[in-house]
Amino acid sequence: MIFKNSFHLLVDNFSLNYKMLFYKLIVGAITLGLSAALIYPLLNTLFSSRQFQDVVDLLGQFFKSLVSGDTAFLETFGPQLGEKTRTLLEYIRNNATDVVLFFLAFVFVILVSRFLSGLGNFAFGYLLDNKMSSYAKVSLTGALVSNLGKASLWHLIYVPVTFVYDAIVLGICYAFFLVLLNIFSVGLIASVVSLMLSVALYLVSQAFKLTVFNGVVPAMVGDKLKLGAALKKAFAFKKERFWPLFSTYVVTAMFILCLNVLFALSSFGAALLLTVPMSYMMLICIQFVSSYTYDRKKYFLNKDTVVKPEKQDDSGENFYEDFEL
Repeated sequence: MIFKNSFHLLVDNFSLNYKMLFYKLIVGAITLGLSAALIYPLLNTLFSSRQFQDVVDLLGQFFKSLVSGDTAFLETFGPQLGEKTRTLLEYIRNNATDVVLFFLAFVFVILVSRFLSGLGNFAFGYLLDNKMSSYAKVSLTGALVSNLGKASLWHLIYVPVTFVYDAIVLGICYAFFLVLLNIFSVGLIASVVSLMLSVALYLVSQAFKLTVFNGVVPAMVGDKLKLGAALKKAFAFKKERFWPLFSTYVVTAMFILCLNVLFALSSFGAALLLTVPMSYMMLICIQFVSSYTYDRKKYFLNKDTVVKPEKQDDSGENFYEDFEL
C-alpha cells in the first residue's frame, strides 16, 4: 500500500522531478566548484601515483572479466586485490600529510554537498505535504525560504551522522567482498556472488537508515513539531510498523538501483537526468505517505482521490485494509 500510493503520488506530482533536477544541478555545480578548488590539487597527486593506478586498473579488469567470463583472471583477482590494497595503504602511510589534507577536503565537500541537497529534500517534502493535506501548490523558492531554519537544524545533525554511518557501511561491504572472494573457490561464481551479496548488504543498510529516520521530516513539516519532539515521535513507532516500512525501503532501493542502471545503459546516461530526480522524489513520497498512513490521517493522492481511514484500529493485523480510496 505504501509503495503503491507513493508511486501514484510521484506520478501525480511528476513536474516536481524537473524542479528536483534543476536543484540537484545547482548543488552539483557548487560541489564541482568546491572540488576543483580544494580537492583536485591533492587528488591529482594521490591518483597519479602508481599504487593507486594499479588498484584502478585491477578493478577495471575485474568488471571486464565479469562481462567476458574470463575465469582465469577472476580466480586470481582476490589475492591480487588484497596485495594491491596493502601496497596502496603503505603508500598512504608514507604520504600521510597529503592524504590527511585530501581526506579533510573530501569530507568537507561531501558534507556541504549533502547539507545543500538535504535542504532541497526538506523543501520538496514541504511541497508534497501541502499537496497531500490540501492539494495546495507552493513555490519551491517559498518552501526553501520558509523552512530554511528547521531544515538547517535537522541536517546539521543528520548529515554528519549518516556520513559516518555510510563510511562504516562501505568499509564493511568492502571487507565482506574480500572475505567472500576467499571463501568461494570458482573464480567467476565467486566474483559474481561476492559482488551481488556486497551490493545487497549495502542496499539493506541504506533501507535500515531510511527506515530509522523516516518520520523526522514529516513530523517537522506536517505536524509542525520542533526537532526534539520530531525525533521522539519518529523513534517511538512500534516494531510491527518497522518491518513493513523496512521491507518497502529494501524493495525501493533495489528498484531504484535497477532502474538507474538499466536506463543509464540503454540511453548512454541521458535517462539519468530523469531517473535520478525521480529516485529522490520516490523516497520523499514514501516518507510522507507512510507518515500519513501510520498517523491515520487522510490525504490527497491526486486531485480526485482521497485516502482516508475507515475506523480507528491500531492492532496492526488489518491496518492497511482499514484504508479506502
